[in-house]
Amino acid sequence: MNQNPHQPDENRKDPEEIISAFLDGLLTDEESQDFLKRLESDDAARALYLEMMNIDSLLQWEQGQTEPLPEELCTPETIAQTEPARDPQAASAHKQLTFTRYALAATLAVCLFLTTLLVMESQPAQAIARIDSSDGVPAAMIIEEHNTVWERTEWTQDVSKPLVPGWLKLKSGRALIDFLGGTTIALQGPAELGLNSDSRAYLKSGRLAVVGTSRKHDFTLTTADLTILSQSANFGLAINPDNQTELHVFEGSVEVSQSQSRPDEDISQEQVPDKPLLVKAGEAIVFDSQGQLQERLLADQSAFPTRSQFSVADPPGDIPAIDFASAEILPYSFQDGQYELPTDYQLIENGKGIRLWGNAWKSVEVNQEITPNTVIEFDFRSSHEGQIHGFGFDADRKYDKQNHTFQIYGYEAWSHIGQQFNTYSGTGWKRFRIRVGRYLTGKYRYLHFIADEDVIARAESQFRNVRIYEAPTQK
Repeated sequence: MNQNPHQPDENRKDPEEIISAFLDGLLTDEESQDFLKRLESDDAARALYLEMMNIDSLLQWEQGQTEPLPEELCTPETIAQTEPARDPQAASAHKQLTFTRYALAATLAVCLFLTTLLVMESQPAQAIARIDSSDGVPAAMIIEEHNTVWERTEWTQDVSKPLVPGWLKLKSGRALIDFLGGTTIALQGPAELGLNSDSRAYLKSGRLAVVGTSRKHDFTLTTADLTILSQSANFGLAINPDNQTELHVFEGSVEVSQSQSRPDEDISQEQVPDKPLLVKAGEAIVFDSQGQLQERLLADQSAFPTRSQFSVADPPGDIPAIDFASAEILPYSFQDGQYELPTDYQLIENGKGIRLWGNAWKSVEVNQEITPNTVIEFDFRSSHEGQIHGFGFDADRKYDKQNHTFQIYGYEAWSHIGQQFNTYSGTGWKRFRIRVGRYLTGKYRYLHFIADEDVIARAESQFRNVRIYEAPTQK
């Protein structure tokens, strides 16, 4: 690696080496500008840069190194005209960090390869993953209920908490369930539903409707005899008392396959799809108890629960919007302007709104007690999509596990952020009304807003008419 930042390295060809040199501040001004231009047009280079940058950030955080990224990413007026000599100890630390980067990347690659081999040898190629109630990774969240009565047994789970893979048994009423993969279903009792993962479920009895998807992705719904694969479709599914299955497609299309099943009380499902059948919008099919096509009908949406039945009630009285003009706008943790990227904001809508751009995370003090009935409402728009656009609540402006972030726009889907609200289309203002009390409760001092873009810092977010209030489910 070239240790002199003023001498270009003619032999530097490897993309990882170029990115590493960029992160360490070893590229010349010309090389840095060429690299930034490449990131704007080369998706593969941008993805590799994000991966290495995240590793670099993690290593610096864990090793206590806080040296920023090179000055080429700063605004021109803040760039110093002279560069101080490099500290030999810092150069040594950079070498060690670079070596650790490659070592960690190699280790991750080996682990991934070995894991793939293990999975390939231990499972049939077409087998559907089993439900494992011991898996503590959240898969879904109940966000609205209407006159629900849940049956609590040793094999069902606590519906007041994030739902992990396992069983739900609804005796009566309706529940709106957000899968963290981005699908929302309405479940109508009596019904038994098994959660496999954040993008897969098993209906044992009763009826449900897939009423929305926040992004294009696969969602799989299975029964004892059928596998239904949907990519952002809206449809209803019912299992009648005589074990007939009705499928009604309202929007989009789904693929239906007859499956070889081995159902049991532990919901260990091994199902192998065979000969998929395409069912389009407006069509309905009745399958017999063996999963064979019995009758074709027209889709009837009135026979299934709808999302409108779970609308959040209007705010009680006139709830004032947050006045950003009288609030102190604070940077949120190290995320605001991370890597010394530009970050800024301005007040809009006579102080009733805020506009962020660059790589910006800004917070205001709200001192909010969040209960299960707490709702946040606001208008949002963006003129330039970044990685993450959204908002969140926190107690101390420290980015850690106590941070609760809701993504509403952005091309990077964080695995630890549910995507059910990532629904902004990219044009105009959109009103959001979210019952945050289903996801967190307690005392929160700060509300932060996000326009995150770690590559070229061009994200833009606008929020206005931000209100927080208490509201029950609309009857």
